[in-house]
This record gives sequence, structure tokens and C-alpha cells, in this order.
Amino acid sequence: MAAAWSAAAVTVPHAVGLGLLAFAPLAGEHSLAALALWSAALPGLLLTLAAPRAGVVYAPTTVVALLFAAVLATAHGAAPALGLGARQVLAVAGATVALAFVFQWLLGVLRLASVARFLPISVTHGFAAGVGLSMVLGQVRNGFGSGTITDERMAWHALAALAVAALAWWLRGRWPRMPGLLTAVAAVALAVALAGLWGAGLGTVFAAAVAPSAFAGPMLPDWTGIPWLALAEQHGQPLVVLALLMALVNSLEILVFNQELELDHGLRGNPNAALRRESWLGALCALAGMIPASTSASRSRIVLAQAGPSRDAPRWHAAVMLGVALTGPWWLHWVPMACLAGGLVLAGLMQVPGLMWSARYARSSSATWAQSWLVALVFAVLGGVGALVAGLVVATFVLLHDSAAKVLRHVRLDGELRSRRLRRAASDSWIAPRMNQVAVFELQGVMSFGVAAHMAEQVRVLLQPRHRWVILDAARVPAWDSTAMAQLRALVRDLEQQGVAAAVAAFDPLAAQHVGEGVRAFADLDRALEWAEAAILAQRPVHQRPPKAGGELLGEIGEGVPAAARAALEALLVRQTVPAQGVVFHAGDTDQDLLIVLSGHITLVTQWPPDHGLRLATVGPGMVFGEMAFLNGSPRSASAGAERGAARLVRLARADFDAWARQHPGAALVLMNNLAQMGARRLAVTTRQLRAVLE
Repeated sequence: MAAAWSAAAVTVPHAVGLGLLAFAPLAGEHSLAALALWSAALPGLLLTLAAPRAGVVYAPTTVVALLFAAVLATAHGAAPALGLGARQVLAVAGATVALAFVFQWLLGVLRLASVARFLPISVTHGFAAGVGLSMVLGQVRNGFGSGTITDERMAWHALAALAVAALAWWLRGRWPRMPGLLTAVAAVALAVALAGLWGAGLGTVFAAAVAPSAFAGPMLPDWTGIPWLALAEQHGQPLVVLALLMALVNSLEILVFNQELELDHGLRGNPNAALRRESWLGALCALAGMIPASTSASRSRIVLAQAGPSRDAPRWHAAVMLGVALTGPWWLHWVPMACLAGGLVLAGLMQVPGLMWSARYARSSSATWAQSWLVALVFAVLGGVGALVAGLVVATFVLLHDSAAKVLRHVRLDGELRSRRLRRAASDSWIAPRMNQVAVFELQGVMSFGVAAHMAEQVRVLLQPRHRWVILDAARVPAWDSTAMAQLRALVRDLEQQGVAAAVAAFDPLAAQHVGEGVRAFADLDRALEWAEAAILAQRPVHQRPPKAGGELLGEIGEGVPAAARAALEALLVRQTVPAQGVVFHAGDTDQDLLIVLSGHITLVTQWPPDHGLRLATVGPGMVFGEMAFLNGSPRSASAGAERGAARLVRLARADFDAWARQHPGAALVLMNNLAQMGARRLAVTTRQLRAVLE
């Protein structure tokens, strides 16, 4: 109960004050006290009973109440031209706010609530601060309850409001069980009442929150006789935009608080389900002519701090608010509007995120700080429509700037990466020192015109005179637009004119169909690296090139084997032709043959066909594969086949090798030494590739 009273001490002046402001245009048609009090109590009570959550307090929030006021003011302004009465104005406002909660429900149904977390902090802070500044400016415009800013009593009202705000702020850190807002309102209201003994009474200087009135029930909307078509033509756009803004900002607040519940209190929940649950009840309250309640983060934090994840505290809070609604007509007219205005000024200032008041934050993150204040000031001056447009513009530019700043995920300029193509020692020793001529840029994010332009600019800046090949790895780029592809073509053309060959790896298939013939595209980075390595090998002098395919049957493992022993071993080899897409062996096979490529290429993958598995290596003429099963008799650890075209092989059975080794032990030792060196070299390649991936 103590936690409930502490939360209600904030809700009473806050919710009642917002209700009085929101329903002010209808004050002449119905009891303003009844309109404000029932809206402050019933929607929160309904949500508490229908969707109870441990530690979560439901009440009219600042965002929903202020935007409800904007909708009602818009509908009231259209009333004379459309011939609408007060109850019809309330029906129009209720329908618009109900539409906002339908939008919120759609966000939950489409599971888009989680997308809100990707909004830039400048936009979310700007919306929050804009709501707070609007509340503060609203109090200034109405003279802190005196009527207008030009009212001669405005100075007294401002003094009382300032006293409430200052006292509440002072009590905020010194009142252990109850927040100071209600205490401050009550203290200043009592001081104003006592001042009446000296001629400065409530009716002569200070305007009451409401006029004295008898007890009344809620005002029911009138849905008949409303010219909906004319209303939509004249005011539909601003009303729909206000509804969208209410849905977006309220959903964001619910999402952020649900994350806080999970991270700080261990209360897991589904934010999309929370949006759906609150939306139907919010729409129902709006259609009934009341300000819908929502998850109140500030009140819930009070309950969680004092009572933890209690289910009883929110119920007691709802009961307290119901009691306020039932008794309010007897005491609300004794409260000066200036006191409630002071509470709303304090609430508005506290609605502004603390970072936006920080000079240190302004210095360290000046761009984000300035963007937040830009959105906030647009919200306060131009209203929700302007703020929504400003927020979308800022979000777009922030996201595009961030995408451009992070478009280069990794840059490798010194030949750290190598393909999985296995080559003989002589070829590998030629390639290794020249790989620093290959620059690899790993890209990420969606490629639009600005992002691609920034990427191209960075590539040109980072390239060094020694680079002759450039590879753009687009595996992490989900999409390219037409303007980005134009930037890509221009970059490739400029590089070609400078004598630098460029290629794109893992290009999006849809984009590859429209990029044009001037851009080399490879299925993945490994094949692009193989292209660069082949180009480096092509620069090798003729006298240093290996013999043509088929010139030596034993390939790399036959180096240094005496001629007689070589001839005896070659007589044991079995020739085999593998057609295109043909399989040599599958992972798990138990044969122990050692295989040597005579012509073509063999691809080793985790699973055949290659598009179903991970490509491990490619071996070409003169290269050996299948050595693990040959040496230790284990099952095949990978699959092998001719991926690119037909290949010719020779096989050496383990039993034939053992018989030959008994006859030529010295030659067998040389061959096994060659096999060991080949394995060590391949292990070094694997280690280098793993290091590059981890870095």
C-alpha cells in the first residue's frame, strides 16, 4: 500500500492536470472535473484488471494525454464549420485516438515493436524532450492556469507554479517513502488558501483548477450526425498524423520500459504482446471519450523500487485513483490551477532525457545532441506533425551516415587473405610475397547512393601504389539500389584506368543482373582471391613455370624419387576420368587411395554437391589429395568432385604402395617426406586463413 500511495502521489496531480488541460475546450458543456477525474482513474483501472503485470502501473501518460489534447483541440477547432456539438467533438477525438491504438496494435501484430530499438537515439530523445517542452510551453501559454500569458494575474500564478516545482524537486531526494509532487501541490495550495485571510483570496488572484460542480459521471460521445467525409477532407491528414505519432512514441516508451523490466528486474515479457494487449483496451477507452491509459514507466519504477515486482501495489494504485475520481468534485475546486501547472512544468522538464541537459554530452556528442534538440524544438513549436517529419528526416540521415561510416567492415591491404586453392611449393613461393598487391575490402550494410559514394571514396584513399588487384567482398551487403551500382561501375572504371583490376565477390544475384558487363563478379571471396592469385602467377617467367598437365604422373610427391623407383610406382597407378560435376569420393567413404590430379581441378567440400556444403580447398594439376585416409586408414573427412569441368586423375592404392615400398625403401622414404612437407604446408595455409578470419 505504501508503494501504491507513493505512485499515486505522482499520478494524482499529473493525470488530473493533464486531463484538465486536454478537456478544457469542453468545459462549458460538461463538468470539467468529471472529465478529468474519470479519465485519470477508469482507463488505468480497466488495464489493471484486464492485463495485470507484476510491478507495472497503468495511468494516463504524458505522451498520450498531450496528443489527445492536440486531437481534441483540432476537432474542436473544426466544430463551428462542421456544426459539431461537444459530444460529437469528443466522438471525433475518440475515433482518432482509437485509430492510434489500432496502429499500435498493428505494430504488435507485425512484430515491429522491436524495430523501434533501431531508431537513432537523437530521434527518441528528441520525441521525449519535445513532449516535455510542449507541456512546459503549454503552461506558459495559458499563464500557468490564469487563462492567458497576458493575464495580469499571470505573475502570481507563475510564482505559485515555480514554488510547486522547486519544492517538489527539493523533496524528491529527501522524502524516503513518498515522492514530493503531491506534497508540494498540497503545501502551496494550502499557502494560497491561507493567503485569502489577508485579501489575496482564491477567487481574486488565483484561478481554481475547476469551477465548483456537483458530482457527475463521464461524458459520453455522440456518434450520430457527424459529417465524416467532410471532416476527413478538411482535417483528415493532421488527425491521422497525430494518431501515427501517438502510436509510435507510446509504443517506443512501452518497448523501452519492457526492456528495463527484463534487464533490471528479471521480469521477462513479450513487448509485442504488451502492445497488442494495451491497444484494444486503449481503443475502447478512447471510443468511450476518455484519455487511454498506458504503461507508466515513472510510476512503475516507484512501485518496483519500494515493493519489487508486486501484483498488489498496482491494484491499490488503481483503487486510490478510483477514490480520487469519486471524491474529486468535493475538493478539486479548492486547488489552484497554478499548483497543478507547477507539477506539469516539473513533469515536463523531467520528461527531457537527462543527457540533453549535460554539457559534457553536448561536447562529446555534439551532432547527436544538436539533432535531439532540433527534433524537440520542432515538436514544441510546430507540433506532432512537424516533429514526425523532422524525426524521420533525422533518422534517415543518421542511419545513412552510420551506414556510410561503417560500410568498410574490414580492410586488408597487405595480402593477409589467401584462397583455398592448393598449389605446389614453387607456385606458392611465387605468390606469397606478391599478395600485398591485392587489396580486399569487406563491405556491409545496404548500398544506397550516399553509402556507395562514401565507400568508393574510401577505397580510392586507402589504395596504395603497389596494389594491382582490388576485391570488394559484398557477402554482407543485402541489397544495392541502382544509384549504388552506378557508383560501383564508376569506381571499377576509374581503377581500370589506373591499371588496377577490380572484382566484386558474393554479389547479390539480383543486383548482378543489372550491374553491367564491366564489373567482374565472383560467387564468393575465395574464388575472387583465386582469380587474383592466378593473375599473379601469370606474371611468372616462362622458365619458372611448372611442366604442363600430364607431364609427370606423381606430381609434387614424386620430386627426388629415383627414376627406376618412379617408373615402378607409376606402373601401379590407375587412371580415372571424372566428368563435370562427377564425384571422386564422399565424406565417410572407407577407401584409402591416394589421388593425384593430372588435369582439371578437384574441389574438396564438406558435402557434395558444392552448393550444399562448405568449400574447403581446390587442387589442380600435379597436386595430391586424399592423403589423410591414405596415411592413417580413417574414413574420408570430406567429399571431392570435379566442380568446374572434367578432370583426369591417377589413383595409388595403399596395398600397392606398401608392396612397392618394400622393394624401394629409400624411395619410399623420400616420397613420404614429400607427403609430410605437403601436409605441413597445407596446415600452415589453414592456420593463416583461420588467423585472418579471427582478426
